[in-house]
Amino acid sequence: MLYVFNPEHDYALANNGPHFVPLDSAIRFARECAPFLCFLLHSDDCLFLPYSDDTRYMTADGLPAGRPPIGTTVRPWGWDPLVLNQLRAEGFCTESRMDGQVQRIRELAHRRMASAAMDYLRDTLPTAYKVPLSALEIQRPQDAEAFIAQHHDVIFKSPYSGNGRGHLYAHSECSPTLLRQITGVIKRQGSIMAEPMYQIIQDFAMEFFCHQQRVSFAGYSLFETQHYGYFGNLLQSDLEIEKQILPYISIEQLTATRDSILAFLQDRIAPYYEGPLGVDMCLYKHPDGVRLNPMIEINLRMTMGLAARMLHDRHVHPEATGVMRIEYRPQGLADFIRQQAEEHPWESTNGRWRAGFRALSPVGEETQYAVCVWLS
Repeated sequence: MLYVFNPEHDYALANNGPHFVPLDSAIRFARECAPFLCFLLHSDDCLFLPYSDDTRYMTADGLPAGRPPIGTTVRPWGWDPLVLNQLRAEGFCTESRMDGQVQRIRELAHRRMASAAMDYLRDTLPTAYKVPLSALEIQRPQDAEAFIAQHHDVIFKSPYSGNGRGHLYAHSECSPTLLRQITGVIKRQGSIMAEPMYQIIQDFAMEFFCHQQRVSFAGYSLFETQHYGYFGNLLQSDLEIEKQILPYISIEQLTATRDSILAFLQDRIAPYYEGPLGVDMCLYKHPDGVRLNPMIEINLRMTMGLAARMLHDRHVHPEATGVMRIEYRPQGLADFIRQQAEEHPWESTNGRWRAGFRALSPVGEETQYAVCVWLS
């Protein structure tokens, strides 16, 4: 299997062009952090590095490799016209049918799919679970103003965005600046999604995998956000994550929600998509107590949550827990990494990570991004 770490995927989906040029920061992140995927690969897998100036391919051991045979199965972080074009330049994915497949995936990745899923959950789950209203797709700026007047605290989301990007916030009024931003998203992407703002007390996700037109549950991920964007994931077992969710909702509600999502994905996604996907959800405060929002978004791609799930299950000692975070420092990252390594010595037992700090991607003096783990 040939893998690609293309975290600029959400931007590339929005642009929808094979020659899209991501921001320099997105390219740097992709280039500097790609080697962390080696910890998820099998021995005969390979990693393609489209933004590397020297090493184009890497083995699961992190060593330079030659180009795999043409015809090798390819799995990027997410499918979009840009990564398809990059792979074709290397001789992969040249079949004309791939263009149609990538466009079908783009249609499925639109946020309106999560809105349809919420409709399905509200229709199939018991009314006692109080599934929230679905996000509203808005195609006229004046409708955004009306939505703010009705709901006051509102979040608007670009149809193609992820990890907290592409979000706009309103508190009781629509300022001229906000209205211009909303109008711009509608012009570029055709619409914008609107939903009430939730008072979140815990973000988490259910991870799934589609294979041969069947979908299966791959586990939970519990993640942290900072400034409304992704910050890191806990490295814990599914059982430990459930223990943090079940004080607020019943196991029956959690299980029924998972089963309903599986049924929706089986009908709407699995026949057309092969690979991982994640469903973000949250526990939030409501005047009558804590409720579950079971469908914030569907990430039709690999996710950091599933990466954390796989890292834990493959590498972390059963008695250890910790966090996986993306560290970004425009200056001094190498010094920070050295300091953390000294303060938190790395320990492993029988090949399983037990305690301490470790950077999962190489760090030099000029590096700005790194994927790191802390265990205890």
